[in-house]
Amino acid sequence: MPAASSLIGKWNKSGEYEQRMEIIYGINPIKILLRQQQTGLEKVIIASGKSGSALTEIIETVQQKKIPVEFQSRQYLDELVGNSDHQGVVGLRLAFVYSELDDLLINRSSLWNFDLILILDSIMDPQNLGAIIRTSYCLGANGVIIPSDRAAAVTAAVIKASAGSAQQLPIARVTNLSQTIDYLKEKNFWIFGADAHEGGNLQEMDFNCNVALVLGGEAKGIRHLVKKKCDFLLSVPLQRSFDSLNVSVAAGIIQYEIFNQRSRSKVIC
Repeated sequence: MPAASSLIGKWNKSGEYEQRMEIIYGINPIKILLRQQQTGLEKVIIASGKSGSALTEIIETVQQKKIPVEFQSRQYLDELVGNSDHQGVVGLRLAFVYSELDDLLINRSSLWNFDLILILDSIMDPQNLGAIIRTSYCLGANGVIIPSDRAAAVTAAVIKASAGSAQQLPIARVTNLSQTIDYLKEKNFWIFGADAHEGGNLQEMDFNCNVALVLGGEAKGIRHLVKKKCDFLLSVPLQRSFDSLNVSVAAGIIQYEIFNQRSRSKVIC
């Protein structure tokens, strides 16, 4: 099995390696996955000699769901995952299934009169992607859109960084962000782009409407063609002079401002 990969598979008859199975690891991501009616898990692997109430609960649930479970050495799990962050439990399931774009449109939080969708343009770091997904889930976003190229995909590392929320929040993967933005505009979305240098003050924006929030990659921010599609550009006001915030931190601050505004008003725009 390949050591540092989130997917494993097998050789087909044509001599090509087919990546079919995804590795999910960590106690919380596995527990969240097991709460779903259809887990997709083909097998759960536990580190031999590992104990604790959380692992006991996982083993009991796995057995109730009649999912095969096996015990292997910690070294085996380290090599399978590619690191030692698995906490003694690894699940193998069919590769991550992305949602359709329209699935995000019907997933509005019951707390709001408005939609909130995040569009991530060229986010490369799995930790940042996972952190953004986690914050988006906690603060009531409909879902997250990522591009199919020049960006991190949803892998085991992303699911781990999201604390399992990537398995609960719809995530769509699209081939063309510009066309996706045009489609969202047709659905009465306003497009807000985060830009540390050109954006207006976050606190002066009105988010009492259907919002698509665009966040750019760690190195260069939002690409020019995508930025041109934005109706508004915004920035997080800083108390000290600095280039920019980490993208996952900015995502959290902006979404919390949206959360606060919507907590005070429920007027549909």
